[in-house]
Amino acid sequence: MLRYKLRTRRVEDLIDFAQSGFQEAMDLVIEKYYPMVIKIASKYYGSWAEFSDLVQNGLLGLMKAVFYFDKEKSSFSSFAWRSIESEIKSFLTYLNRKKNLVLTEAAKIEAGFEDESDEDPSYMLSEETEEGPDETFWKEYITERLKVEMNEEEQSIVDMWSMGYSYKEISKELGVSQKKVDNTVQKIRRVLGWMIELRKSMDEVLRKK
Repeated sequence: MLRYKLRTRRVEDLIDFAQSGFQEAMDLVIEKYYPMVIKIASKYYGSWAEFSDLVQNGLLGLMKAVFYFDKEKSSFSSFAWRSIESEIKSFLTYLNRKKNLVLTEAAKIEAGFEDESDEDPSYMLSEETEEGPDETFWKEYITERLKVEMNEEEQSIVDMWSMGYSYKEISKELGVSQKKVDNTVQKIRRVLGWMIELRKSMDEVLRKK
């Protein structure tokens, strides 16, 4: 019933609801702007990245746009486009750095085995070393990407929360209210939950193809 009623609201209203934590509102914004995410992801698709990963990061950019949108500064469509594209570019930069690191490490490994017998299989790399990002990776990656948009105080809150400190301990250490701590952490939790569920849904669709 709530989802049906929300469908009649303006995008700006949906964004207000989503910023307040209503998942149904965020779902509707994602549904409306999903074609935009696909269009932008398609621009950057190539052999260097899985299309599903580009879409995943585009959706992260869309969610960030929802959380940080200010209607006094621009239209949401323009803001969302920039946020989606920026997030995909950042992910591709990350992949490029990771690839260069892997190549550098591989060169070191190869150099270290120059004097080894070709009969010795102990140094052979597993054919399964190239795995897709797992849930832990995505949680850490998404958290780091969300922190980019946060101020120093919010980043400190997230860092301490990630290390297992309680709200009370964070509040005392940083001199902020527990309400501030809760608001910051809940924002991270909401996005993490949505992104992990979206990724599971996308993986399920891909497995059926």
